[in-house]
Amino acid sequence: MTAKPEAFIALNRFGLGAAYGDLDRVAGDPSGWLTDQLGRPVRLPAELADLGPGSDHARDLVNAIQDKSVLKERFRKEARALYLKEVGQRTLAAIHSKTPLIERLTHFWSNHFTVSISGKPVVAVLVGAFEREAIRPHVTGRFHDMLRAVVGHPAMLIYLDNATSVGPNSRGGRARDKGLNENLARELLELHTLGVDGGYSQADVQEFAKILTGWSVGRPKSDDAGRFRFHRIIHEPGDKTLLGKRYRGRHGRRGGGARRSRPPSRHRPPRRHEIRAPLHRRSAAAHRGRSPGARVP
Repeated sequence: MTAKPEAFIALNRFGLGAAYGDLDRVAGDPSGWLTDQLGRPVRLPAELADLGPGSDHARDLVNAIQDKSVLKERFRKEARALYLKEVGQRTLAAIHSKTPLIERLTHFWSNHFTVSISGKPVVAVLVGAFEREAIRPHVTGRFHDMLRAVVGHPAMLIYLDNATSVGPNSRGGRARDKGLNENLARELLELHTLGVDGGYSQADVQEFAKILTGWSVGRPKSDDAGRFRFHRIIHEPGDKTLLGKRYRGRHGRRGGGARRSRPPSRHRPPRRHEIRAPLHRRSAAAHRGRSPGARVP
């Protein structure tokens, strides 16, 4: 049987290539093969089921950061070994997957919401859990839900330093002379949602960073070490204005203004090209003989 070109495109551009028998199986309805995958419940591949929850790895990480003994070096070696194991199991999951489109989407969104060990090697222990817990469950769902999961995950909070961002006028900031960290706020606006020319200003970055103060993790050696926690003592008090919307300065134990404020995607949804263009480039580039600008059928 000679497969239609559409089957090659479906398997190579939207999947991960053809395994034995795939061309014949997909040729009858390439489009249906793809839409069927999108309609299935997203389940964690068996290859990733025994790698442990991110909360355990985050606890070990924050405890190790404070450790000044030889145990810290041992943790680094164990973190590296876990990272390599995660990479291997992730590769096996992709090879064995019956839903390669889901794997491809998972890889795309993990790259979009990057948590990289090249920028911060200590997060090696968390990058696998980040993908399993914040990305995979939402790849066929709402962008808003994935964004919430990403921002609140310990891997992202530690990677972009929001875990140590302190409102300068908060009780903790005044006592310790600590300051604001804009990394997470800037990445959310510039890369994750609105785009570099998305109409926000430096003042919006600063206001968003203030809103996100207190979004952190449990302190070392505590019962909730490494888990997401809102620390009221370091949350910047007062009203904030983000993208033209004013948020009152009330805050409680479960997230302050950031819990009540809408993420940037709800203020001003990401323009289609901000998400569609990288998806297009990623899928088209995998299809030999077509330029990244070629039309996706």
